[in-house]
Amino acid sequence: MPLGKTDAIEFIGVSKEFESSTAVENLDLAIPDGLITVFVGPSGCGKTTSLRMINRMVEPTRGRILIQGEDNKDTPAHELRRSMGYVMQESGLMPHRTVADNIATVPRLNGVSKRDGRSRALELMDTVGLDRGLAKRYPAQLSGGQAQRVGVARALAADSPVLLMDEPFSAVDPVVRADLQRELIRLHETLERTIVFVTHDIDEAVTLGQRVAVFAEGGRVAQFGSPEEILREPADDFVASFVGHDRGTRRLTFASAGEVPIRPLDAEDRPWGDWRLALDDAGRPAGWSIDDRTMVGGSLFPQGGSLRDALDSVLSSPSGWGVAVDDDGRALGLLSSDDVMDAAARERKSRYGVGL
Repeated sequence: MPLGKTDAIEFIGVSKEFESSTAVENLDLAIPDGLITVFVGPSGCGKTTSLRMINRMVEPTRGRILIQGEDNKDTPAHELRRSMGYVMQESGLMPHRTVADNIATVPRLNGVSKRDGRSRALELMDTVGLDRGLAKRYPAQLSGGQAQRVGVARALAADSPVLLMDEPFSAVDPVVRADLQRELIRLHETLERTIVFVTHDIDEAVTLGQRVAVFAEGGRVAQFGSPEEILREPADDFVASFVGHDRGTRRLTFASAGEVPIRPLDAEDRPWGDWRLALDDAGRPAGWSIDDRTMVGGSLFPQGGSLRDALDSVLSSPSGWGVAVDDDGRALGLLSSDDVMDAAARERKSRYGVGL
């Protein structure tokens, strides 16, 4: 089913009922082609059930699901599943098969030779940032982050324009999770797939989603739109509560930090006092030092990042100064918390006519 440039997936009056409950109720939703659409909401709200109905891992009780205008029931379920990439929470790798063999699973099922399947697996390891030296390892020999990358590579091996991802990063630690999120954004920019991503984390939804569907209890979509629209104008009290009272801070994700000055590391007046930024041999930040103590911590501000990135960097830094880095992670300079807060106040005033 080739996808065009309109709606990739459309739910039309879709409901799913189990014996004693309704998981999804009368869902009408059009998922745009070529974008990352995130389903987000509390546990039990029907977001995972909705995702699994796309590839018929779950069959709807009523309604239709169209893939580029064609009913997904017109394709045998096993063929439909092979035609779409699917990534789950615990990676779902086959423990008795090597990394390369796991990735090559779908191509081999589709008749690709073992040699060509392995060649494709190695190419996809490069794509998702995995060292080819891991190809002969087994899942038990991988870290959580490595296993999830293998899961993404295996999904991409289906060579489908649609990629379904069911809370794929929720089982890894926050640092690895942030790295995987960045990798997914990079992959999407490169491959331009239609991605449907399920999460219960509103921050992850805002970070990844170009469109966000907020699911409420009872399997209904309370709001569907861009992350900025949802943060700025929640549709009802449920959405406002789910997004949280700090949605104004999250909204800074969409504001540029271009006006925030980056102070040179060797500034003569040393406004950061006795704090000293430690750098490794490559010029990358290694922690802050004061009184013969070195403290590691704080997020980094990527050059060209958002005001949210800038705010996170200053608030999480032991010294109160954010560290700006280039694309290779080398330190460029420092951000003052006063400069960042002033920029956030100007952004809010320009949008709403008031200060913080």
